[in-house]
Amino acid sequence: MKSIHTFITIVLAASISAISCQKPPVQEELPPVVTPEPEKGPVATYTYDGKEYPVNTIAYAANASSTMVRISPLEKKDKLTTYAVIGINSSLDGTEIDVGRAWNNDDYYFIYEDPLKYYSQYRKLESGTIMIRKTGNDFHVKADIILPDGTGFRFEYDGPIDLVE
Repeated sequence: MKSIHTFITIVLAASISAISCQKPPVQEELPPVVTPEPEKGPVATYTYDGKEYPVNTIAYAANASSTMVRISPLEKKDKLTTYAVIGINSSLDGTEIDVGRAWNNDDYYFIYEDPLKYYSQYRKLESGTIMIRKTGNDFHVKADIILPDGTGFRFEYDGPIDLVE
């Protein structure tokens, strides 16, 4: 009888050992699918004094008398200490304005500010053209001008622009 108990004990131990050695099939956990945020880069560039700068913020404002587009190399969340404002009289939408022949402050507006320079809208531009055409939220904006001190400024953009927040 002792040998039967011994035999049963051995079989039982072997069975337990065999069962514990079997590992359940490993299911690999795949990492969750993460869709990266689209990389936000410049929407355009502008040239000031012969150097090209990115446009990281662009917005517009409009009322009954004018349409203005503000651009900046800085992000919207930053304090916009560098920016340009290009504007036209609303009645001139889609018209290329020769700034040498137009009446400043009535037909077009241009302001530029950075930590070192400031060009007021009240100073007549030396030469060049400005044009804004608005169709819904899509714009065609073009400025190719020479500022009062002879500094060049150039910007061109086609696409949607959000209203100033």
